[in-house]
Amino acid sequence: MKYKGLILGLILLSLSACKSCKYSLSGINIPADVSNISIAYFNNQASLVNPSISQKFTEQLKDKFMRETSLAIVPQNGDFKITGSITDYRIQPSATTNTTEAAKNRFSMTVNVVFECPKHKEMNFTEQITKFQEFNATENFQTIENRLSDEVSTQIIQEIFNKVALKW
Repeated sequence: MKYKGLILGLILLSLSACKSCKYSLSGINIPADVSNISIAYFNNQASLVNPSISQKFTEQLKDKFMRETSLAIVPQNGDFKITGSITDYRIQPSATTNTTEAAKNRFSMTVNVVFECPKHKEMNFTEQITKFQEFNATENFQTIENRLSDEVSTQIIQEIFNKVALKW
């Protein structure tokens, strides 16, 4: 029991000695010579058009990089460059009842993403990312569209972020 206080004291002393130590649990993996990022407007080229989705998606993607990295957002020619477009935005049945009526619908969105890093060309990629959310067929899509598009956009943005900043 008398060693308990000594051990606690040593732990506290060790922690206070390391207060200037820097560590990160975020896993961000951005080369040291990369200081900024340019993110172009993501046009909506899907056959079903939500007039606000392009602007919202682009701004949410910029916000993600501003909040979670030290990269500065620049209008063009960044050390990291992200361009792309929304290529699909749709609703389709995903489950039926025993009378062949839709029980669930699936809202999906596909984004074509092009990532370029002129300083580290081995990092470049082009990819189509599709994410979806299911909802009850009895729900009116127009009343839940904003929530669903935000959820799906967040999933796509997280995947883009993972590939760019975390190297997943």
